[in-house]
Parts: sequence; structure tokens; C-alpha cells
Amino acid sequence: MKRLVIIGVGLIGGSLGMAARGRRLAQTVVGIGRSADTLRQALQLGAIDEAASDFATGIQAADVVVLATPIPQILDDLARLPALLAPGAVVTDVGSTKGEIARAGDRLFPGGVFVPGHPMAGSERSGVEAARADLFIEATWALTPTPQTDPEALNRIRDLARGVGARTVLLDPDAHDRGVAVTSHLPHVLAYALAALAGKESQTSPALLDLAAGSFASATRVAGSSPELWRDIALSNRTALLRAVRAYRATLGEVEAALERGDGDALLDLFQEGNLARKGA
Repeated sequence: MKRLVIIGVGLIGGSLGMAARGRRLAQTVVGIGRSADTLRQALQLGAIDEAASDFATGIQAADVVVLATPIPQILDDLARLPALLAPGAVVTDVGSTKGEIARAGDRLFPGGVFVPGHPMAGSERSGVEAARADLFIEATWALTPTPQTDPEALNRIRDLARGVGARTVLLDPDAHDRGVAVTSHLPHVLAYALAALAGKESQTSPALLDLAAGSFASATRVAGSSPELWRDIALSNRTALLRAVRAYRATLGEVEAALERGDGDALLDLFQEGNLARKGA
């Protein structure tokens, strides 16, 4: 392609730009953002070839537009794009939830040129300074087309994802959201909750955090992620996430009941079930 435009050059957008430039997937990679400092840093780090702070100017002549901002901003930008796109351009996003975004895309792009997507890559770090050209290698990149999605648009976005090293999977948008509620969003909620609990307990037991070793670090690593970002993700997927939270609470209830009874067999059954599931993941 000639011109790849990335709106939002943070961890995901910046990594995509680095990978696309390194693999020569586009003649020019353009970054659009509100922060002059972030755009300057993206240029210095080699994430983009050109920077634009003006939305309409940056979109001009784009072949592919990638929305790599927080979910509320993705929804706002989707509404602005149809009047600005060049003929033949296709649009995708990298949002962590897909149902709401896919429905907005169908409404705003009746020609089917919007392909909802979600690269399952990232870290607890954020910002373009954390971007890496190899972030997507062997990562799963979920694409969630709807019946309205144009097959050629889907193929172009699939080629982009595979071009930066990812494995693509096709899912229904709502099935995607139910799945990530359990495998991604709930783990983040639990990490924040566990870290918050430890912080509260340490106020009366100052030595508690001195005892926090590998298992605590592993369980709370993603609590180092942006709280604002994960607030938006949780609210965007609240129906599926609530279901996951309630199911997890029921499982914790089984643990609580087994502990109250002193029932080692019940605990072992649950731990073995989890152990087998983890080995198969």
C-alpha cells in the first residue's frame, strides 16, 4: 500500500507503525495524534514517517486507516471518517471490545469498508516509548467482520495483520467480547482488585508487601496498566464482564465453602481442574 494512517501512536499504534515500516508494508506511515510531544517521539523512534495533528489533513489519500486510540475515541473518530476517506480506503481498529464498535461501523460505513479488529498483544507499559517492532510476532489478531463487511476489505486488513507477524482468527463480535471477558478483562480486574487488597492490608500489616514474591508479582503484573484505559474497556464490555465476574465469584464460593469444611478433596479437585486447564491453554 502507499499510505498507512495510524490514529493514535501509543504502544499498539506505535508498534504497528514500526512493524509496517520495518517490513515495508507501506510506502508512507502517517501518525495522527493530539500531542505534539508524542508525535515528535514517534518520529524519533521510527514509528512513523510523517506526523499530523489535523485529523482531516492526515487522513487524505489514505489506503488503510487504523484507529489505535481508547475505545471512546475510536467511536468518536469512526463518526468523523466517512466524509474524509478517499475512494477505496479501508478502516480497522484495535479496540479491546468489538460489539459496540462493530455495530457503529456497520451504521457508519454501509459499503462494508470497516473491519473491526483486536490484536491480542501488549504489555502493562503504555505509550510510544514502549512500542516494539516485534510486538505482533506470533500474536493472535482477532478480526470480527459482520455480514456487511466487504470481503476485499477483510482481506486487506488480514494481510496487514499477517504482514506484521500475527496469526489472524475470525470471530463474531459478540463471541469475541464474551471470550475476552474471561481471558483478558477479568484477569485485569482481578489484578487491580488483588493489588488494592494488598495495599489496604499493608496499612495495618506493614510487612505484608515485603512478603510479596513471584506469585504476587505474576498475579498483579497487569495492574501496572493504565487504569483509565481499563476503566473504558470494562465499561465497554460490561455485560460480558459482569457474567464473568459472577461466574468467578461462584468459583470462589466453592473455594470458601471447601475451606470452611476443611475439605481437602474438594480443594484438590478444583486445583487439579485449574491445573489441567492451564496446561491446555
